[in-house]
Amino acid sequence: MILVTGFGPYREPMNASGELVASLAASLPDELSAIADRLAFEVVVCDDSSRQSEHESLEARLLDLLRHYRPAACIHTGQAPPYNKITIEKIATNTFMREVIDPGRPAAYWSDLPASDELRELLEESEIPAGYSFYGGQHLCNHILYSSLHFSQVQGFGHRAGFVHIPLLPRQILKEHRESPFMPLSMSREALSLVIRHVHRYLP
Repeated sequence: MILVTGFGPYREPMNASGELVASLAASLPDELSAIADRLAFEVVVCDDSSRQSEHESLEARLLDLLRHYRPAACIHTGQAPPYNKITIEKIATNTFMREVIDPGRPAAYWSDLPASDELRELLEESEIPAGYSFYGGQHLCNHILYSSLHFSQVQGFGHRAGFVHIPLLPRQILKEHRESPFMPLSMSREALSLVIRHVHRYLP
């Protein structure tokens, strides 16, 4: 099982990652149909009333999903308004909103999605702009990858995890982010489908 997550609206009406994941759940591309029974798509919504509530609700929701699906791999996604390409995060740090998530946990975890070093070339072969990043930010995107990797190693879930940042959707540019780059949903769907197929290929 591969668990694919995106975020619901977060302090604005729409989140590109949640729209992308919901789109794939509603209409799976033909290229993923052969592994449809091994895929789960979930949109994660957090309580953003405070930093503590965001932290607690994110980890509670993630743990619920891990217990329910027991995935072999997690592909988490989030939106990145400044980015003009699909961006694969390589590392997650023990920080959230410029504070330590938990001082008893390691400072960082490396993403361990299988064969992730091949993803940029794979995407660019399909004329999809792509790149790597070594900083996932200070918000929920970094947090969910860090917590996913931590729960895998410390709580025995044993899954592999990675994170993909996607650009905004054109609809978001019309309202909240007038000067930001964007990527059409059709291209984001193709990109994430390629990532999912690639990861599945390397799982036991």
